[in-house]
Amino acid sequence: MAFGKRIETIAKWVPENTSVADIGTDHAYLPVLLAQMGKITFAAAGDIASGPCLAAQKTIKSFGLEKIVSVRQGDGLEIITAGEIDIIVIAGMGGATMIEILQKSSEIAKSAARLILQPMNAARELRFWCIRNGWKLINEDLAEEGGIIYEIIIMERGLEREYPTAVLEAGPRLLEEGHELLPAHLQRLLERYSKMLASMSGSEQAKTSARYREFLRQKNDLEAIAREINR
Repeated sequence: MAFGKRIETIAKWVPENTSVADIGTDHAYLPVLLAQMGKITFAAAGDIASGPCLAAQKTIKSFGLEKIVSVRQGDGLEIITAGEIDIIVIAGMGGATMIEILQKSSEIAKSAARLILQPMNAARELRFWCIRNGWKLINEDLAEEGGIIYEIIIMERGLEREYPTAVLEAGPRLLEEGHELLPAHLQRLLERYSKMLASMSGSEQAKTSARYREFLRQKNDLEAIAREINR
């Protein structure tokens, strides 16, 4: 079964012989892939809704992995206890939702050895919150699937320095490593700011707002980063 580049890239960052919680598991493809790879000793596949949990159970049963992967219905990290899990994966949600989940169960999150986060948006805000709350950026990755570039952020407990806003938006480790998808990633970010600025440009009130100036500054800073990596 092909699990897709996004899930395969997330799986790459799960260490060998660890236990994993997949929050918002949907069909439990990630835990199944990890079990097939022989990387995990146990996985808790969690989702808040019954539908995804039923789909996850069906997937797990079809692969005969009931003894390794346990489906748990519940809200965020409440499906696990502190110290039960080595690696917490939260993927396919908005960055703001991820922050809410981590805030709500901070002690459970802190008990894990690693967080692997794949936000659908607001990655900058997610990085900022994690750094401000005692998490260190271990690495970052990008995966392209279906014409979409996904960001994967790997965090562990520790002190991290502060970064300029544009660097947090682009991804500090992605910039350091010069990821092969970095130019396309930056172009996607620039196009988003261009669209937002264009939608505001029809209103004089919007064009003189602090929000417009912030978007313009962020776009200019990202353009400077893009020029630097293309030198």
